[in-house]
Amino acid sequence: MFLKSLLLTNFKSYTQASFQFDQRLVALVGKNGSGKTNVLDALHHLSLARSAFHKQDLLNITHEADFYRLDAQIEIESKVNRLELVYNQADKKKILWNKSSIDRITDHIGRLPLVLILPDEPYLMNESSEWRRNFFDSTLSQAFNGYLTALHLYKRLLNQRNATLKYFHEHRKTDLDLLETIDSQMHLQAEILHRIRNDYLPDLANLVATEYQWISDQSEQAGLERKTEMETEDHLTIFRRNIQHDLENQRTNGGIHKDDYQFLLDEKPIKKLGSQGQQKTYLLALKLAQYRFLQKQLGRNPWLLMDDIFDKLDDTRIQKLVELVSQPTMGQVFITDARPERSKDLLSASGDLVQWISVRNSGSPFGARGLA
Repeated sequence: MFLKSLLLTNFKSYTQASFQFDQRLVALVGKNGSGKTNVLDALHHLSLARSAFHKQDLLNITHEADFYRLDAQIEIESKVNRLELVYNQADKKKILWNKSSIDRITDHIGRLPLVLILPDEPYLMNESSEWRRNFFDSTLSQAFNGYLTALHLYKRLLNQRNATLKYFHEHRKTDLDLLETIDSQMHLQAEILHRIRNDYLPDLANLVATEYQWISDQSEQAGLERKTEMETEDHLTIFRRNIQHDLENQRTNGGIHKDDYQFLLDEKPIKKLGSQGQQKTYLLALKLAQYRFLQKQLGRNPWLLMDDIFDKLDDTRIQKLVELVSQPTMGQVFITDARPERSKDLLSASGDLVQWISVRNSGSPFGARGLA
């Protein structure tokens, strides 16, 4: 899977920009605010049909425009494919693969697997249960279309259930039969999610342990646990037990959407006992485990995106990352850095050819351009 070209129109800071890629390692360099991260977010769009930073597509449109467009040429198994992604304020998002429309986004995700590493994630990894859930949901959704479909349906039903609870409160009425109907549908999707999480979490945990040991060269054992009410109760039982609490609070307080994950070192929570260095190492191990997992399940090398992470890592971890991206089993890697001289020093030892792209907002009608 090789990205050969990318054309951006009205996307974030880019009025129009074109990029050509001819190497496996791509370094996007430029000053802070020049648009490097926006290029990575465009790749995130191509893969997952959404931004890594905003839930609303509207926020990704260049100021005063009413649409954005991504147009990419991607080589897969010696065939060059064209992917077009267009969002217009007056219409829904459109995805075209070789000119054929993809009607459901769930049919697209997993076609172009991706792993993204951001500089502030060590904090989010420990402090945000939403981040932890999203990480595992993204991993499993890219690997298994059935998981993504069940997750999409479950979230839609959850929104419907919460809206119904709010309606009951506002109109001072309750229809338990209606709630039971919604709960039964949610239960079916929750069982699918529960089974896949249980089936594949051990594989991910083993990969995390392996990658942590490789990065750290330490004897510490990295672990991973899932915390879920469904370990002892099924979804319908959880809903029935919480019904009064749900009605009072106008939201669904229990269920598989409340699952959480615990990151461990030597069977102890890394959040409480791990040093900053250990936490950064664990995050890298988690992301590399995600990469290896998707590689194994899909039989395809994901894109690996690393956004300005050299500032956050020490020399040992940086060296390990350089060793990683130099491995012939890796796919295309995109790295951003505000200090080109540092990147050149670090990547010169990789032995691979690196494509250097200077990213800048020119202020011209054509916006920013990538220059090799």
